[in-house]
Amino acid sequence: MQGFSLGKNHRGPLILGKGGFGRQLADWLAEDGWGQPEFLDDNAPGCAGTLRDYADPALLRPGRTAFVALGNNELRVTLLQKVAAAGYATPVYISSDASVSPSAVLEPGCVILPQAYVGAGVHLGAGCIVNAGAIVDHDAVLGRGVHIAPGGIVKAGAEVAAFAKVDSGEIIRSPWEHT
Repeated sequence: MQGFSLGKNHRGPLILGKGGFGRQLADWLAEDGWGQPEFLDDNAPGCAGTLRDYADPALLRPGRTAFVALGNNELRVTLLQKVAAAGYATPVYISSDASVSPSAVLEPGCVILPQAYVGAGVHLGAGCIVNAGAIVDHDAVLGRGVHIAPGGIVKAGAEVAAFAKVDSGEIIRSPWEHT
């Protein structure tokens, strides 16, 4: 299932996290027509509030899009569940410079960044990040909250447990390969 553009019809998305990943995501969202986002972050200047302020009525508009752009995989999924329960839309974002098979299943809150590849029959759990230049080959299964770092590779049919990180240059082998 390809990502959808629900957020494009609403004024700027809300991004939880204004670190490097959040700022990069904001640039890509704006470039792809999603509008300028507002940020929530506990430590960064220039934000609309802290991470806990997602339920503020001044920020929460019916159907407003929210993305959780945090490197902590478990916290990312927890906050993704909370913003969805509060009424935000939590779509999949697929960069226009990524390649995602139409038969791939991407659960809410997944982010697929430029030059990433997601193959046929892949299943990504909620809140996964497939970073720039990463490869998730056909029939691989990623649990919720998995982060494939830039240049990480998950080979055909491999499984990655929830909240795991596949680092840059790391290869998760197919189950039939010898290590």
